[in-house]
Amino acid sequence: MKPISLIQPSRNNLKYLKWSYKSVRTHLNPMHQICWADDCSDDGTWEWMNEIAKKDKNVTIHRNNGPNRLGHTILYDTLVNEYATSDIVMIYHADMYACPGMDEAVLKHLEPGKVVSATRIEPPLHPDGPEKILADYGIEPEEFDENKFLNDLFTLKENKTTEGIFAPWVIYKEDFQSIGGHDPLYAPQSKEDSDIFNRFVLNGYELVQTWEGF
Repeated sequence: MKPISLIQPSRNNLKYLKWSYKSVRTHLNPMHQICWADDCSDDGTWEWMNEIAKKDKNVTIHRNNGPNRLGHTILYDTLVNEYATSDIVMIYHADMYACPGMDEAVLKHLEPGKVVSATRIEPPLHPDGPEKILADYGIEPEEFDENKFLNDLFTLKENKTTEGIFAPWVIYKEDFQSIGGHDPLYAPQSKEDSDIFNRFVLNGYELVQTWEGF
């Protein structure tokens, strides 16, 4: 398996980040690097990141000291360009739970010129769509029914791919950098630069979403 650098900016999102970290280190290959950026949080995020980085040699941390937030758009690219040590990077939201084998599922389809997304499973807070699965296993980390969720995974997986795209998505770092990364026009908005996928397409990249990995 090739190593991945998981790119995770976070702002005042500590309980979700802890939940996400536990899932990554429980279910994915420990060789993967985790790159965290704290965007001027005041909820103890930076202190916790430092604690983890001292114990986990594959965690790299960066902080925006403020006083103003920079936003995900800027910090994604800071982590990719200045901290990621792997040839492959994964844009991975700080509130996402990694399922067993997600890294294997996306890497199976990845090659230069391709962007590969895992399928997301989310509670019915937003409208349904063909690119995701709506299923309610709890909204907050403390409500999450992990046992039921993991037991249901086999029935949720499908041996297919689609053109859907959303985080978590992986790409070769060189490909990401070749289009200039995210557009700073969107900073410091809370939403990502979703137009990046249009630029991938315009540059001839293939978008693939696997339904074997969540």
